[in-house]
Amino acid sequence: MFLLAGCAGMHGPVQEPEVTLADMRVLEMKPLEAVVLLSLRVMNPNDFTLDINGVRCDLEIDGKHFATGIGDKNSEIPAFGTGLVPVTVYASTLKMFSRVLTMIQGMGGQQNGLAPIRYELTGKILLGGGISRSVHFASKGELSLNN
Repeated sequence: MFLLAGCAGMHGPVQEPEVTLADMRVLEMKPLEAVVLLSLRVMNPNDFTLDINGVRCDLEIDGKHFATGIGDKNSEIPAFGTGLVPVTVYASTLKMFSRVLTMIQGMGGQQNGLAPIRYELTGKILLGGGISRSVHFASKGELSLNN
């Protein structure tokens, strides 16, 4: 018991990693659900390796809930390094089509193409390797659909 407590305290406080959306790919489209693979870029600001045991996240697009998912692939992010962590999320195809219609209607007579899509990614990372805790993350950005 003391050994486990010692390992957890060995590193001191854990600085929360920075998480950003690196890639998004549609894996499967079903009549009511889309399966999307997100690649999350995790940046470790700590002087020790982060052992990631799992990730849970929610994706909002233009302020509306779009998808929820989990990733259970164990990953190691080196000290002061980065890595990609895959997370499978599930979205309603009805929400997807509604979003596309809203974008088309919002274009009106615009000649400049589609407006950028604002997204917000929130969730938590479950850490292992003697730390055994979760850290929350939030990331915002824009995706441009224009060339």
